Amino acid sequence: MPGKVKRSTLISKLPKEKGGGEGKAMYIDTEGTFRPERLIDIAERFGLNGQEVLENVAYARAHNCDQQNKLLIQAAALMAENRYALLVVDSSMALYRTDFSGRGELSARQNHLAKFLRNLQRIADEVIQLSLVYNFQVWCCSCHYKSGYVTS
Repeated sequence: MPGKVKRSTLISKLPKEKGGGEGKAMYIDTEGTFRPERLIDIAERFGLNGQEVLENVAYARAHNCDQQNKLLIQAAALMAENRYALLVVDSSMALYRTDFSGRGELSARQNHLAKFLRNLQRIADEVIQLSLVYNFQVWCCSCHYKSGYVTS
């Protein structure tokens, strides 16, 4: 399902009459996978001005878990100033897999992750009409790929 995040970003900008959120989108990238040129291509395919869509996306790159949490707090401040219809954290778990390793750091990782998720939930609760997309990917024991979403 390539492009699902990009399509969601476009939908956030569309008017409510067309099923959109009439707002900006915020993208926190933890893996360096955001490609502006791809967003422009998809926007133009849907008959939208690609540059205009891109200008309505606030982008930030997180390189570690602490920075990811700080960016989420900064995102909340931006959302208080402007109308955002979508927040994407792609992928929220990637940095936790690399910043914390082994069983010895399991407790610290779980506590840090719980704080991040609590902050994410606060944004969903406090920012009216916010569509929150939480995108994560996991490998289960039988090595089947699964992808999950929580929306509110």
